[in-house]
Amino acid sequence: MQSVIGDDTCIHANVVIDNCVRIGKQCEIKSGAVIGQSGFGFERDADGMPLLFPHKGGVVVGDNVYIGANTCIDRGTLGDTVVASNAKIDNLVHIAHNCHIGEGAFVIAGASLGGGTRVGRGCWLAPNVTIKEQTVIHDNALIGLGAVVLKEVEPNVVMVGNPARKLERKVK
Repeated sequence: MQSVIGDDTCIHANVVIDNCVRIGKQCEIKSGAVIGQSGFGFERDADGMPLLFPHKGGVVVGDNVYIGANTCIDRGTLGDTVVASNAKIDNLVHIAHNCHIGEGAFVIAGASLGGGTRVGRGCWLAPNVTIKEQTVIHDNALIGLGAVVLKEVEPNVVMVGNPARKLERKVK
């Protein structure tokens, strides 16, 4: 399948867009971004030798999405990797295969999302956040600077630290 790019989308210098990528209208993709390459999906055969799991899916980017410089968004394995409309992805972010970034979510510099991560609507992932594969971050959660998220995050909470913990507010 060939890639499709929507109207009024601006693609800067040295961007790589592979096959099976659909990009919506009014997006901006900054220099050096790579969208639609295979992810790091290896399985071992009967002899223990690593084999690349086929990546047959694609990448779907909604409308009005910003993708920063040198960001990498891997194609899905069987389904698609999705960045929903109005999401903003900063520079140097890695979004692995089969991730889903919700509408209006912000993923900031240096964040790394393991395969199959789901980020809800309106979430904020601060710089250098790491999220374990297959983890769900529910709507409007805020993940603090450098946090390492190893388990599901409830909606509307703030998580900080390594491993990430819910930030509780003390009432005076």
